[in-house]
Formats: sequence, structure tokens, C-alpha cells
Amino acid sequence: MRGVISFHPVDPDFFDSTIEPLVMGEKVDPGAFLTASLRHLVASWEAARYKQTLDLLLSQVEPPPPPADGTLWDKVRTRLERFDYKPSRLIQLVGARIEPELHLAGRPYLITEGSPESVAAAIERFMQVEQDTSARSLIIEQLVRLDPEIAEEIEPDDFDEPPAPGNYRADLLDELKLIYDLAHAARDGQSWGAADGRREPARDVLSKELPWRAVHLHSRAVPFWIAEDTDGLDGICRASGVQSPDFLVPAWRLFARCCEEYPEIRKRIGVKVSDDRSLGAYVAPGDVSELLIFLNENGSRMIRVAARNGGAAACKTLLRKIRECACFAGRAGVGFVEAAGIFPIGPEDSEFLD
Repeated sequence: MRGVISFHPVDPDFFDSTIEPLVMGEKVDPGAFLTASLRHLVASWEAARYKQTLDLLLSQVEPPPPPADGTLWDKVRTRLERFDYKPSRLIQLVGARIEPELHLAGRPYLITEGSPESVAAAIERFMQVEQDTSARSLIIEQLVRLDPEIAEEIEPDDFDEPPAPGNYRADLLDELKLIYDLAHAARDGQSWGAADGRREPARDVLSKELPWRAVHLHSRAVPFWIAEDTDGLDGICRASGVQSPDFLVPAWRLFARCCEEYPEIRKRIGVKVSDDRSLGAYVAPGDVSELLIFLNENGSRMIRVAARNGGAAACKTLLRKIRECACFAGRAGVGFVEAAGIFPIGPEDSEFLD
């Protein structure tokens, strides 16, 4: 599958202490998860304000195209205006400095660092902020690193207000409860679905939805990387003629108890992202260093193969995102997992989950 793929530094403890007990009908203490999620919301929302502004400035680097419709004079006038078009100094700087697939639609928050280690260190600082003013200071620091003039001149556009902390906390608790209720219905052999819509056996719904919902919940507390129009790492390896490494495995470890209780879940999880709500390859915490070695040894070959189809730059950026994610995971002592259909926090995420 080619689509929106996300790369997550994933903490197995969240699944052991929160997700699996919910599925087993046990009590959990989500306090640490909720605290981390609210901090992540603050930093992500403030970064989204700046990203939206930068994206708008990027759209003004080139003059608007002639209208498809309209009178002949309208088209002539637009073409003449294109000749005289001169973007502002700020727009020119943004066009020259910003890499949209990395800075705006790739990394979490708004990070402009160079090396994977520096990116990871910056993310760790973002994860500790509790106020939007603190997040703003970190964002300005990153923009200064990119270009001091951009940092001085940029004024974030108006942006929807973030969810109130109490409301967002309630949304998160509702999603945790949904997993508990769905698993309870599955154990009792009940059906699941809207009262006025199509209902399915709850056991089937659990096996289809649990892995994705669990990683989506995890992503509300821990930042992740994202790429569009691509495939998972296993698919990239195969397309490049590179042997997929043995440490790329299905994410069974994250759902070990669940897979014992519901073997259907195990069958749903593979190393390939199969649809827009599925998981891909998993790398255990102890193997993340091997992932970094693998990327260093095989990245050049993958880029050369991609270059045959004009995709060298895109492949290089994609591998950079995966390497940065793996570097952060290694520093945090956690694993790595791929997923489809998970997007960063922003206004489009206001309804949390469908």
C-alpha cells in the first residue's frame, strides 16, 4: 500500500500497562499517559500555528496561475501580473530555507536541526513544555537556527483554539473506555456498531480495530514522523532489491496477551501496511540500533534505485525521517513501529477518532 505512513517511537510499557489490561477487563491508571498527552497537545498545537503560516508563505513564492475560466482580458492581465510579481523578502527566505516535506509535513513539532541526534534532543525539550509560551520559545529558537530574519518577521496566522484541557482529557478517557467496552462485548459474544446501523460481532471489530486504535492513542502522547505517498520499510526494501532485515517483524509483542486471548488479532498484524488503518513493521527496543546500522549500510543503494524513477530526493528525505525516528527511539529506550492513517494533532483531529 502507498499512502500516508507514520513512523512511531513506541513504548511497549504503554501497551503492557494500559492497552492490554483494558482488553482483559482489568483496571488501569492512565495518569502518566494523560499528563504526557496534554503536554504534547500544547507543543503540537503551537507548532501547527507556525507551520500553517509557513505553508501559506510557501504558496506565495510563485505568482498565482492564470485562471482556467474568465474573459480573455482576465487571463492576459493575470499573465502580465505574473511578470511583475515579486514576493516579499520573508516569502523569499521561507522558500529558500523551508523543506516542506521535512519541516512542515515530516517531523513532529517544528524542528530545523540537522543531525538525528540534534533532532531527538530538540523533541525531548518540546515534550517537556506545559505552556504555549514555552513551546513558542522553542519554535522561535528553531526558526532562528534556520534564519534569524524568518524568526523575527514571521507572525503566526489566526488559528483555531486548542481543545480545553478538561475536554481533551475526557476525549482520551472516552477512547480508553471504548477499548474496554469493545473487549467486554467481545468476551460476551455481543455485536458492535451504531444502534441504527450495521452491527458486527464485537470480536471481529476488536481484531480489526484494536491495533490501530492503540497506536493512535499512543501517538497522542508521543511524537512521530509522517510521510505521504510511500510504503513501509519492508516494501521499500523489496522495491530496492534489498533483503528485508530479520528484525523487522509484526507488532505482536505490543499485543502479546491480546493475541493469546484473540488469535484473530495476531492474524491481522503483519510487516506490511495493508490498508489505511493498519500497522506495519515493528522493531523491538533491543534491535533499534540494528535498524540504524541497516539504514546506514543500505540507504545509498535504496536512493540509487529510487533515482531511476526520479525519486532520489523523496527517498533520501523518507530515509532521513526513519533514521531520525529510530535515533529518538534509541535514546528513549523504546521500539519502532509503522502505521497508516495517523495524523498529527491539529484542528482536523478535533473529533479525535471516528
